[in-house]
Amino acid sequence: MKKIFTSILFFILVFTIISAIADVYYRHRVTPKEPGKQNWTGQCDFRVYWTAGYKLINYAFSDPGTLAGRLAFGIIRPNDAEYEKELEYYIGHDRTRVYDMSEPRYHYRYSPLAAFFMIPFSMIAYPIHALTVWLIMLNISLLAALLLLIRQIHSDFHISRDVRYMILWSAFIVSLRFYLLNIDLGQFDVFIALFFVLFLMAYIRGREIVCGIILALIAQFKPQFILILPYFLLSGKKKLVLSALLSFTAFLFAPAALIGFEKTASLLKDCKEALSLSIQSQILDPKNQSITYFVGKSILGISALKASIRADRLFYALSAILTMSAYIPLLLLKRSLKREEDKKFKYLEIALLIIITLLFSPQVWIAQFICIIIPAGITALFLSTSRKKGYIYAALAGFFVLSVIVGTDLTKFTPAIKNMRFINISIGVLFLTYALVESYKQQEQ
Repeated sequence: MKKIFTSILFFILVFTIISAIADVYYRHRVTPKEPGKQNWTGQCDFRVYWTAGYKLINYAFSDPGTLAGRLAFGIIRPNDAEYEKELEYYIGHDRTRVYDMSEPRYHYRYSPLAAFFMIPFSMIAYPIHALTVWLIMLNISLLAALLLLIRQIHSDFHISRDVRYMILWSAFIVSLRFYLLNIDLGQFDVFIALFFVLFLMAYIRGREIVCGIILALIAQFKPQFILILPYFLLSGKKKLVLSALLSFTAFLFAPAALIGFEKTASLLKDCKEALSLSIQSQILDPKNQSITYFVGKSILGISALKASIRADRLFYALSAILTMSAYIPLLLLKRSLKREEDKKFKYLEIALLIIITLLFSPQVWIAQFICIIIPAGITALFLSTSRKKGYIYAALAGFFVLSVIVGTDLTKFTPAIKNMRFINISIGVLFLTYALVESYKQQEQ
């Protein structure tokens, strides 16, 4: 039995079976049952991305005479009225407006570069077929993230085979809830988790410029992770910060190389408008798992303050205060240890930065907690050599119950507190943070 669970082939087999079942089940669940619309996804996030890629083709490559235009419009699409009717139903009459704010909540709100990334998928005639390809990419990305993480840990610490697979299985089991949600929604937070594993690998090797490029790419899809930059600035990683800022700017204007500066500037202007609109419509969503949201909503519950404070400004201010407050002890710990090149501290550092961002961003959805695979894996690494494990196991049990079990499709239990959904995942991650720091401290003894 022991040999089975320390076999990479067995792990990949289990991962593949679970992924395949989830792909089929959730693909079927997001397919509308209305007659004539079986080929389209319902209120699935992937449909928004697919639509953005489709509209970008029509906006950016409107001239079929150009090479890009010939490639873009050389798409095999059904040439019938039913397809056109369905297309109009989902994307509207305007086929060139990538950032369509007519729908205040369910609209595309990411960078133009992210929309370019979706063009190959929008070339597949129906989004439900493109979704199949997308889900396979999600499967491969999470598997790659897990295997790369464990490979890097083994390379740095030469851990035993048993410990290696204990970390691998732990990270996978902890991530399963968030992984399935990504598949259900067709989200791309799994890619963000993979990017963070690559970021960790580059950071361990001291490649600050590469780290900056990866962080800038992450911020193109999930802007809240740009909050990590002030920490690196305060800790003296100037090359990393400069690389991230330059790369982020370059990524914003990269589409200009294909479609020209004027069209790119117009897209960026629309993107800014879409972000401002979506923040207003979503920042108070009860699904927000951020601690910032919980504190801010509590303040807004005071009738004397509610009328005089804008929710978005309050949340931004709280996010900045809470994030910087969390950075201070980490910076003090780093300076007191004077072990900037210590690999274990670097692992702790990146794990805590991911946790801080997830907990204190103004707006965090459950699917984004897939990035917890890194803190969870690192905690398992430290735990393997800890001496006093009782309190750590208790904290991990609290984390598992609150973050991994409560509120899933299996439990159907999501308590609410005064019109706010219980931020059980964030509270659970606080327990994980304790286990992570405590197990690291025991490495130093």
